[in-house]
Amino acid sequence: MTTHSDTLHRITAIVAAVADRPADEIAPESRLVEDLDLDSLQVVEIAVRAEEQFRTPVDDALLAEQEMTVARCAQVVAEAVAQGILT
Repeated sequence: MTTHSDTLHRITAIVAAVADRPADEIAPESRLVEDLDLDSLQVVEIAVRAEEQFRTPVDDALLAEQEMTVARCAQVVAEAVAQGILT
């Protein structure tokens, strides 16, 4: 079972890699588009990498929502994992 802290840490690492920034520059409240200047393709890349790491489908449309933060990304992924476990 993955903890929220572990999920947040792993998503932060994914976002840092996609944004080509050090992980310590990525805060939970960092917004993907507004703060990190990611484009829609990079957001899809985050979803794909999360799917690979967590072995569950992640809806990239959810990650593309306006004002999406790194913490909210982790929550979306955690919910996707939970749904996969429950089904």
